[in-house]
Amino acid sequence: MLHNEARRLLVQAYEQTHDAQTVAKCFQVSTSTVYRLSGQMKKTGSVDLQTSQRGRKPALTEEDLQDIDQLIIAQPDITIDEIIEKQGLSISNETVRKAVIGLGYVYKKKSFYAAERERVRCCGRERSLEGNDHAMRSGQTGISG
Repeated sequence: MLHNEARRLLVQAYEQTHDAQTVAKCFQVSTSTVYRLSGQMKKTGSVDLQTSQRGRKPALTEEDLQDIDQLIIAQPDITIDEIIEKQGLSISNETVRKAVIGLGYVYKKKSFYAAERERVRCCGRERSLEGNDHAMRSGQTGISG
């Protein structure tokens, strides 16, 4: 791999001689590298390494994250599937879940068991569970008058 200075010298040499094979031999690269760097110079005006364009690009843009944040603010009990549907996103649930957590929200999954626990208890049984110990020990039940 050529460093930025060597790349500039290679392109200068090619522009002066227009002989890709000789330039390639001098810099110990292939002729396709000479043509590629020359084309990059014409296209972008630079032959520097483009390290910022490496790696996997994020699936969600900054605008998508802001839209998801607005959806959650408007409807706090929205599900991941509803976010994907409303935004028209073509990404996995896990990606959206990680984005929601990254925005600082806590993702809670409501289970069937948790829904059952929200039932109102029977009044009589609730009293016996929360009644004082003295009434239970003495066998007295009900309201005394």
